[in-house]
Amino acid sequence: MHTGELSSEFDEAGRLEPQVMINQLSLVELAVLGIRQLILAGSAQPGDRVTEEWLASKLGISRPPIREAIQVLLQQGLLERSPRRGVRVTELTDEDIADLYARRLVLDRYALTLGLPMTDGRGLDRMRVALGDMRASVVSGDHALYVDANRDFHLGLVALGNSKRLSMVYEGLMNQMQLLMSINLSREATRGRQEGVRRHEALLAAIETGDLATALAALDAHGERRFLL
Repeated sequence: MHTGELSSEFDEAGRLEPQVMINQLSLVELAVLGIRQLILAGSAQPGDRVTEEWLASKLGISRPPIREAIQVLLQQGLLERSPRRGVRVTELTDEDIADLYARRLVLDRYALTLGLPMTDGRGLDRMRVALGDMRASVVSGDHALYVDANRDFHLGLVALGNSKRLSMVYEGLMNQMQLLMSINLSREATRGRQEGVRRHEALLAAIETGDLATALAALDAHGERRFLL
């Protein structure tokens, strides 16, 4: 039996054994990650239609977990469905882009206001690891890794606010930010990613001072460069 596939492993009451259910959940999660990587790597561009058959062939995963993964990504805003066009990679308008950047800046500033000054510098570890991954992505040329690392960096920043609700709202926002960044990074030379690393280095250094005014000024400077379509 392949992991996650239905089988005859039932208990005496006719229920599917828990381990099979766990494996199935893991396969759905794997499908979500796989579809996200196809989008971030540019294999599926905004506006492109994605079908269960195509995704199953690309990822080597059967259609039932693919179907569930599509539902997850529809909720996250990376995919969208229309009656006539089916499921497609989300397209962002100029208004969408301006709104995403404006909301991210507000949430970033709020998180820093809640989190600084810090009592424990270990709260920055996630941002430091993410910055290391960003540097590695420049060397390897892996812009999907850069997008994921950027997401982790900013999620780490927001986590400084120690608010589960804020982090949950922010994570939903960053799903669509990743789509936007992926589009633009695929059009840029390596120098663009190098500049991005430098901007994040400056922001982290400012946060490490523990001074709120310094960190907010660096955040505003960090956001000056817009990735517009």
